[in-house]
Amino acid sequence: MTFDPKVVPFDRSAAYVHHRAMKNRRDNNPVDALELLRRAVENAPENVEYKLDLAEMYCEMGCHAQSNRLLLDLLAQENAPSECYYGLALNMLAMNDLEGAKRTLMRYRRSDPKGARSLDAGGLAEELTFYTAMLRPASRKAYRAARIADQACDRMKREDFGEARRLFEKSLALDPARREMRALYALDLKLAGEEASAIEQAQRATEGEEPSLRALCVAAQVYQMAGRADLARREILRAVTLRPEGLELRLLMYALGEMGMHQEVAECARMALREAPHDRKLLHTRAVALHYTGAPDAEVIKFWERILRIDPEDSIAAYFQSMATRGQLNEIRLNYIYQVPKDEMLRRFKSIADTLSSSMEELERVWQSDANFRALLKWCATVESPQFRRAAVTVLSTLEDPEAESTLREILLRPDIPFDLKLHASMLLRMRGADMQRMLPPSVDEEDGMLPESDQVLEGLPLTMRQAAKYADRVLEEVWGVSALPALAVMFLRVWNACPSLPRSRERVEVLAAASAYCYLKLHEYKVRFDKIAREFGCSFRRVVYYAARMADALEEEENEGN
Repeated sequence: MTFDPKVVPFDRSAAYVHHRAMKNRRDNNPVDALELLRRAVENAPENVEYKLDLAEMYCEMGCHAQSNRLLLDLLAQENAPSECYYGLALNMLAMNDLEGAKRTLMRYRRSDPKGARSLDAGGLAEELTFYTAMLRPASRKAYRAARIADQACDRMKREDFGEARRLFEKSLALDPARREMRALYALDLKLAGEEASAIEQAQRATEGEEPSLRALCVAAQVYQMAGRADLARREILRAVTLRPEGLELRLLMYALGEMGMHQEVAECARMALREAPHDRKLLHTRAVALHYTGAPDAEVIKFWERILRIDPEDSIAAYFQSMATRGQLNEIRLNYIYQVPKDEMLRRFKSIADTLSSSMEELERVWQSDANFRALLKWCATVESPQFRRAAVTVLSTLEDPEAESTLREILLRPDIPFDLKLHASMLLRMRGADMQRMLPPSVDEEDGMLPESDQVLEGLPLTMRQAAKYADRVLEEVWGVSALPALAVMFLRVWNACPSLPRSRERVEVLAAASAYCYLKLHEYKVRFDKIAREFGCSFRRVVYYAARMADALEEEENEGN
């Protein structure tokens, strides 16, 4: 038998596999590189360099949850590399968590000022500050209108259409030129059964030569729901001519799909995949669109197989791949939203509930032995349902297993996980005696999303402090681009506990707000001067200095008593 130098044994060393992965990465074969890097980490689980490379590869390919999980596992160990903070910041930025990204970059620069990524981190922090400043509305009235519209959308999701209508009308009274708000108002009216008013508002939202793409897409859906297919097609074709990119292109694809224009969806997805070839939601959208246009299952299944190559634990792609393999795609209603059908969702939840109803020993045994159950539990945390998420977090918090703890760490870092669920997990971890420093490492800021809701704290404060906290938060957001109401509320609570004699007179709201804003900015290492703070809040320089010193002394005294 002759020796062929191109044929190598499968069981090469981890160093060799890592070398091949880096070569594939340089040769622009990212999926092959990712698979090889996973093998390298499996063969050498203690090698930090391999894990950092794998986390970076996951980040580049849009698998931010997997990347965060690796980085948080490293931070839970002693002597973790500071580059983990930089990697977390990039993932948070890609997940649209701008405040989390800024805090993590600050933590990285504070922990390693001369690190390998310090220059990149400084430049990225400046860009984020500029970007958030540009995102702020031009006036307080516009900002307030946007916040009220957000509340209206939340009410509409809960099917409270009457309250949503009241909030939309209040928002439009403040800023009547916002076409997206008016289009959403039209959608709320249609869902509430007021079809004539909905069509009138949809027409007002899309009139003019330069309409908003979001307004066009929402208005088209309103017309479609009202049975006006001609108007719906006219508005959606106007949206197509705008040639959107990024998030707006995804919104357009969803609207096209709702109207049954699958050929156009397939073309939009093809164009979008040029920019993001590994995005699982785009791959799924392309597969669904091709299926509806009559493509054979052998062509459609390739997109879900590609997702599984990138993330073998993705149970959503695994479900659709299984259905396509058995030729049963026509038996289910495929949706452009990247989630399993409702019947499959209920079946999965019942399967998890049956396992949870057993004993703790049986639960631990199933977790250890059944890979499918582990995948279902991880999937449960991605469903936009409080019941599903609470079930997943509860189970993961009670299991004494490294993989469960690793998964839980990543879930608690997500910006869309509410505080009460994080607190629930923290209480369960403490009850079973878990090492909280290892379970919840200081991965980003000390607050790290674990502060209570501001309303819960503000209710227990005097009126003056409540008003001061809200005023300070408003100025911080408008001038420094920082949203800090929960932190300010906790700060005032600590100050009040340590110094109950702090003035409560309403005439001193401005100076208390200015002092608290100064303390917050200094704690977070912002470069700030007393004269600028006094000018922004419109109060005396000397009084700001005096009350900031009193608040700082009270915070230090309270901390010393706690120690």
